[in-house]
Amino acid sequence: MDVSCFGITVLFFFIASSSMTEAGLSVGCCNFRKMPDSNYLDEERWFPQSNDPPCDCQHLRLLKRLAKDSSYEEDFYKPPWKTTHKEAVCQDPLGMESGAIPDDNLSVSHVGHTGFGREKSRLNTKGAWCPEPIDTNQWITVDLGNKITVSGLITQGRHHSDVWTKSYRVQYSADGTNWNYITASGSPKEFQGNSDNDSHVTVIFPEPLQTRYVKIEPRSWQRYICIRFELLGCRA
Repeated sequence: MDVSCFGITVLFFFIASSSMTEAGLSVGCCNFRKMPDSNYLDEERWFPQSNDPPCDCQHLRLLKRLAKDSSYEEDFYKPPWKTTHKEAVCQDPLGMESGAIPDDNLSVSHVGHTGFGREKSRLNTKGAWCPEPIDTNQWITVDLGNKITVSGLITQGRHHSDVWTKSYRVQYSADGTNWNYITASGSPKEFQGNSDNDSHVTVIFPEPLQTRYVKIEPRSWQRYICIRFELLGCRA
């Protein structure tokens, strides 16, 4: 049985230090964990992390953060979004880099330049997936095999080349036929991609997805459309 939690405003005090990267917060039946929020520069979000019992809670967003090594106060508020603790905190690699997701589970709008096909879309591989058409109709889709939690992704540009994807949209589907965009204010959300060819850029979705298929649609790019990536989430 799901246990609902009350939305509240919290004032939380602790001594920050270089060794403290997370802080525990207990409200009702839920514990919370602080994680980076890619949608707001230099901000973090508190995600529910209760195990017993599972708890459908509202997450709290950090409004104020001061310097390390000092006593400080943090204020929080509650946006109108609910999720479960397990959906929110999972950020494990789902198998692009490791190869646990096989090449046959990757489909693309275009096979790509010779040597830059779908199999080159994996994080940290040599090369990248680089479709020949240079327009916003290009996409790459991952079939995860069954419906699991997907919480974000990591992107890179093309190995040893001055090309990368600057921004992209994400669609998701339970059956590979009916698709939905991740949205912001009712429109497809554009996520920040890369600004060089090799750095990792991590995006955590506004809400974790329960899905089998994930589609990445490049929207802007440096010279050519090229991308390597890893999906984040959890299978358990």
